[in-house]
Amino acid sequence: MTLQRGGSRDDHGGRRARLVALALGVLFAVIVGRNAQVSLEGREAGQGVAVAEADVRRADIVDRRGELLASSLPGWSLSADPRAIWDAGEVARGVASVLPGIDVEDLTKRLSDKERRFIWIKRGLSQRQKQSLFALGLEGLRFEEEMRRVYPRGALAGHLLGFTDVDGRGVEGIESVFDERLRDGGESLRLTLDAGAQFALEAELDRAIETFEMKGAAGIIVDASSGAVRAIASWPAVNPNLPSERMEGAKTNRASGAVFELGSIFKPLTVASALEAGQLSSDDLFDVSAPVRIGAATVRDSHPLDHSQAVSVTDIIAQSSNIGAVQIAQRIGPDRQREFLESLGLLSRMEYEGPPSAAPLTPGEWDGLTSATVSYGHGIAVSPLAFAMSFVPFANGGFYLSPTFIEPADQGRAERRQVMSSSTARTVLEMMRYTVTSGTGHNADSLGYEVAGKTGTAEKPGPDGYDPDRNVTSFAAVFPASRPQFVVLIVLDEATPRSGEARTAAYTAATIAGRVISRAAPLLGLEPILTSAEDTQRQLQAVSEARSL
Repeated sequence: MTLQRGGSRDDHGGRRARLVALALGVLFAVIVGRNAQVSLEGREAGQGVAVAEADVRRADIVDRRGELLASSLPGWSLSADPRAIWDAGEVARGVASVLPGIDVEDLTKRLSDKERRFIWIKRGLSQRQKQSLFALGLEGLRFEEEMRRVYPRGALAGHLLGFTDVDGRGVEGIESVFDERLRDGGESLRLTLDAGAQFALEAELDRAIETFEMKGAAGIIVDASSGAVRAIASWPAVNPNLPSERMEGAKTNRASGAVFELGSIFKPLTVASALEAGQLSSDDLFDVSAPVRIGAATVRDSHPLDHSQAVSVTDIIAQSSNIGAVQIAQRIGPDRQREFLESLGLLSRMEYEGPPSAAPLTPGEWDGLTSATVSYGHGIAVSPLAFAMSFVPFANGGFYLSPTFIEPADQGRAERRQVMSSSTARTVLEMMRYTVTSGTGHNADSLGYEVAGKTGTAEKPGPDGYDPDRNVTSFAAVFPASRPQFVVLIVLDEATPRSGEARTAAYTAATIAGRVISRAAPLLGLEPILTSAEDTQRQLQAVSEARSL
């Protein structure tokens, strides 16, 4: 009996041990299972710890030569599971000690919501912030690995590139237009932009503020053979790495997203339209000695020409005669003038593959007075990008091209149509070359690069009519004149020389255009055209000075 009782106790003890072990095993399995379920549910809802390799890395953006302009790097963000937090106030205060911008009261409230499994606390932590938060050892916090968009060249081409939001979606510029393509990852998106020329353009717009007081500026360089935009800039610049610089004022892209009345740079277009219509010969002479009356309006020249003799078409462009431009426009009439400008893409919003251009402001009625004012660039407002493309035919034998921003630029994306004969293009180009060598554009000349161009000065419209104290100055150019390849446009908004010189394009926009061409031309692969040893020495000196800036 004793042996039987002893065996019964041993069996009973063994059964209890097995039951306890089984219970512990079941409990462990439940805990593990629950944790796995929570983890899986969190991942399915997009709320678990981020898995970097599960995210497609946003494609890089590079310039035409492969220079990196935008890329994505792994970073960290802070989240929390309110259910895992015992003291929400303590956690909120701890987080705020590292992240001063945190609202402790609001965060405490959100961390106390036990119905939620996931909340974001801070996106885009620095490595120092992450380490400091980790060292606090607070419960319920999570570090989520995320890809962050970075722009290694800072503000370079900032308006064109745009930026992404906190979730990596493009919201401005190239990042927005090609968002789907970039989010798919893969090969870099190669732009037509040339980083060297872009830097030269932006540097000269920045330097302009030393010479002028001004509200804003824009600049564009276009390859006339393909429509490829090699540089495009708006000033003030914006650095897409800095959210604080994405404010509305700095974000305005004056190069493509704004419109201006550009003034007398329209005069070469007026001459070209009349030549094409067969209503003008380059040998024709005009009497510009008296103002022109059109209805109740009177058109005058701001700086009258020599009235002792009739002037040529070349003189009308070179000395920027409004009276002469109006007389030429009267020969072709409003309808043909409008049709010609329409063929150049100036009367409707341009359509192309890239950041959109602002729609022009065009006259409601195209009558004799409208035709007169438009002939010298008043009464019509267009984006600088749209106008730059209207000058492309002067450089490529008469073909209009829509702009393109994506390489390769010659694969048929750009719209191409002939809008003027090659002889018209060459004739007007020669007139614009004379404008630089002997007319209002002399400050734009660049040794060795044969600049041909036109100045434009336009008073800005206001509630009480045109304001003589506020103007837009511009210079549109083609270079080199003997073998034209590029178009340059500079637009300055309310530029006033600090030296007290006149607020006209001859002293403002033309000067900046000349500087841009001198610096950008060598970077675009153009060899200077030099005719003497003295020219060579001066060119070497100019290049040395440009590189030192």
